[in-house]
Amino acid sequence: MKQTSISIGGRQNVNPKEVIRLQADINYTRVFLADGKKILVATTLKEIEIRFSAFPKFVRINKSVIINIDCIKYINDEQIIFQNGETLTPSRRRKKAFFAIYHH
Repeated sequence: MKQTSISIGGRQNVNPKEVIRLQADINYTRVFLADGKKILVATTLKEIEIRFSAFPKFVRINKSVIINIDCIKYINDEQIIFQNGETLTPSRRRKKAFFAIYHH
């Protein structure tokens, strides 16, 4: 049976399909959802990355952000543009790996 929710800290669970991105905030992580909600959890991004590792659509693009590639609208040379209009820039170090995953 396919997992439909992931524990993100405490008693909070999210459906991975609803997550746009995960962003580090010191020892906390901000979870940005497709419906516009934001959840702050007392879990590090490193721990969240481990929990989301079963979902290959989640990719770390820099030291503080993991994104859901299903939420990308398009990509130009330097930026990732999401369906909700937000933009992010992958780090130089992670850019090549990100594009390799995204274009598969």
